[in-house]
Amino acid sequence: MDLETIVLSAPRVITAEDGVVIEDGAVLVRGDEIVQVGRRAELEGRHDGPGLALDDHTLLPGLVDCHEHLTGSDKYGSADPFDRETDAMYALVAAYHCGRLLSKGVTTARVPALRSRVDISVRKAIQEGFLLGPRLFCAGHMITMHGGHGAGYGVGVSGPTEAAREARLNIAAGADFLKLAASGGIGVFEPGDRPNEPQLTREELTAAIEVAHNAGRRATAHANGEEGIGNALTAGIDCIEHGIFLTESQAGDMAARGVHLVPTIHCIRSIADRWQEFGVPPIWGELARASLEPHLQSFRHAVASGVVFGLGTDGYGGHVDELEVFVSAGVSPLDAIQAATWNGALICMPEPTFGQLRSGLAADIVAVRGDPLVSLEVLREPTLVLQGGRIVGGSDARSPDVVAALPVGTLPAH
Repeated sequence: MDLETIVLSAPRVITAEDGVVIEDGAVLVRGDEIVQVGRRAELEGRHDGPGLALDDHTLLPGLVDCHEHLTGSDKYGSADPFDRETDAMYALVAAYHCGRLLSKGVTTARVPALRSRVDISVRKAIQEGFLLGPRLFCAGHMITMHGGHGAGYGVGVSGPTEAAREARLNIAAGADFLKLAASGGIGVFEPGDRPNEPQLTREELTAAIEVAHNAGRRATAHANGEEGIGNALTAGIDCIEHGIFLTESQAGDMAARGVHLVPTIHCIRSIADRWQEFGVPPIWGELARASLEPHLQSFRHAVASGVVFGLGTDGYGGHVDELEVFVSAGVSPLDAIQAATWNGALICMPEPTFGQLRSGLAADIVAVRGDPLVSLEVLREPTLVLQGGRIVGGSDARSPDVVAALPVGTLPAH
């Protein structure tokens, strides 16, 4: 059967490819893949099939959230090691957040750990067609020191042998990458914990990272503080999550070695301002407020050094809010959008099959009314979200013109 072909057109097309913005542009989609991107007149002249013209809109790639636990900002998102909710409840909560992400234009999400490896099961449900959700890259269990940060989403180890064993178990369970806790964090449950406290040792990190690399996987580290970040870098880490207290020298080392950064700055700002609303311990708010300026300065070091960085919300942050933080730190709106699309794809996999509007890549496309290069605020309300060429979200997703022109994402018939 021939795959359906359609031309989507708009006054602006942001490809996320080397800063390219096509005025009066169009994207030719066949099935789940982009066939061609170019000027509207050129593509419409070559294609006499259906089309969908979106006036006063911008087309851009689907967003990539590189730090999303699928647990939100309530009790499920706190990673409380004493929580007694069932794994089944966490799976249902994760399914809800998969739908929420699609509605926000997030077509790919990287899940840096979830308790009992629920993320891997949710990914399978999406792949098998039982759930509509973003393309997921999953870490399974977070590997922590015994009693360390992230214990609610992970498993504790003591020594390199145990670290390597847990790394192998994660990979055997289907993890796409590994998540390691190289330091403490803002979300503390034990008195005296500090965000910049080193946790997994350099030897433990090295053992787990070696397992990941031998299996063709990447490893990322929750890492704050000069020592924790330094241990992760020395051990051969591929990405740093958060990076509070990252030094200028360390940023230069990351850029030289191709180590990525997912800063999650707005997450920390939200906790500082709204910890009571989130229902988290007061110490979270105190630690977050004390980290705000060092966190922003660390990000500036990374930008100045040329580190590839991506968008990550970590449950408590907002997608557009994080991009606005990037811009406030001196990043252009176009580069901020690239961080949320192509950079994120590069953080997920070395040779991405998504993340740009380019021939041969997945037809993950977001349409927004207005111009995000003038105001990022327009990204808050996508009018249309396509994943693999299917409608999966957007305020106009059910309009007759859209439904007539595009296939709709559906679940199996009962």
